[in-house]
Amino acid sequence: MGAVRYGGGALGGDGVSGAGAAAKAGMVAGGGRLMALAAVSFSSGLFASPVLFGLFCWPFLVVWVLWASRRPAQAGRMARLGFGLSLLALLGCSSGMTWGQALCLAMEACVPVLLFSLWTGPEPAQEKASFREGMEAYLPFFVTGCVFMGLLLRPPLAALFFDGAGTVLLAWWDGRATRRALPAWEMVRLRLSGVILAGLGLAVMPGGDVFSSHETAMQVGQVLALTGLCMMAGLGSAVSSRAELVLLDVGLRFVPLFLMTLLAMTPFTHLLMVIAGLLAMASLLLARSGVFPLLPWLTGLGLLAAGTGQMLCLLMLYVAALLAAALRLGCNGFLPSGQTVLPGGLALLPVQMVLPVVMVVLVVLAPLLDWWALAGLLLCMMLGLWQLKLETMPQSLLMVWQRGGPLMRGLLCLLGLLALLAVAFLASPVLKGYSP
Repeated sequence: MGAVRYGGGALGGDGVSGAGAAAKAGMVAGGGRLMALAAVSFSSGLFASPVLFGLFCWPFLVVWVLWASRRPAQAGRMARLGFGLSLLALLGCSSGMTWGQALCLAMEACVPVLLFSLWTGPEPAQEKASFREGMEAYLPFFVTGCVFMGLLLRPPLAALFFDGAGTVLLAWWDGRATRRALPAWEMVRLRLSGVILAGLGLAVMPGGDVFSSHETAMQVGQVLALTGLCMMAGLGSAVSSRAELVLLDVGLRFVPLFLMTLLAMTPFTHLLMVIAGLLAMASLLLARSGVFPLLPWLTGLGLLAAGTGQMLCLLMLYVAALLAAALRLGCNGFLPSGQTVLPGGLALLPVQMVLPVVMVVLVVLAPLLDWWALAGLLLCMMLGLWQLKLETMPQSLLMVWQRGGPLMRGLLCLLGLLALLAVAFLASPVLKGYSP
């Protein structure tokens, strides 16, 4: 099928290198591609295609139209319009992109629609409201637009910039409440530091007079870039308690993971990414707060998938994270007035629905990991899923199916379909030895 492209570059890395001469040849080839990556990071061509940018920049255009007309209450209708425009653009420009990039853009286009359809927060701003008063209706478009630009832009540095911008917007929204100001500031400081480190790593890769050889410069640049991307993905860090912010945060966390596949070209980077993924999952166990950290958990698994070259697994985890975050947002609508914490069964339902996909990803990754990495992953999985309470799933599922509307039922069906697709792919040779 060829490489799954990312913003005109690549949305996937190589598979796991062989031993002996094959490993040496792969290292040389990977080094050349890393040098090319560092060069393209500072290239002048920003967009994979001007046509694609014009068709997919609807989140920014919608915000500008709503701001100019001062009608934030129209945000829901404009979100559905933007989703329709994105689908038409995908149908018309599918020949200019790979299926992986098209899937990511299609899923991200659903985010504002899901948010405005499922969110039961404060009433939308009134007509003719000021820009500041209607900011809650504008910010989802801004954040979605930043993720769109991260998926479309050609140079990794430009994608990093937009992902950092979306993170700042999300932290600003989350930090308006006094009790959330400090956690929001910690989150944005961590991720913006990651932007700086990742950019520095890409700048170091070409080498210079400071380093004794190009190989040394490349390894230092890889370590800096991977560290920065891990910080941007929020590995090991908790998510906001507000479900509407978690839905917007999914794209911001997975864009750095897609960028990591560009660096996964040598055994050295593979090893670093596997270790980082295991450490992220282990840190979640040490800092558990009673609620299973679904999004950070899927992010850690996504890093392992990116490090082993399993691009299809990374895409499945991205879709599963978006659908599970939307399901959690919809479950919040079942809360009685004055209650802010979901019952135990409903709180765990999104994790329980995603569990089959996680198990399939684990089976695919197991043969590609060393024995120590596989043992660490299995230990993290067993400890993390110890209190999953699978016996609550039938009752919670029935409650959501009866009390939820067509959209909630559709989310449950999509999650079940995703699990069936994952099992079907596992039974076929598509995932076995998959190397994009």
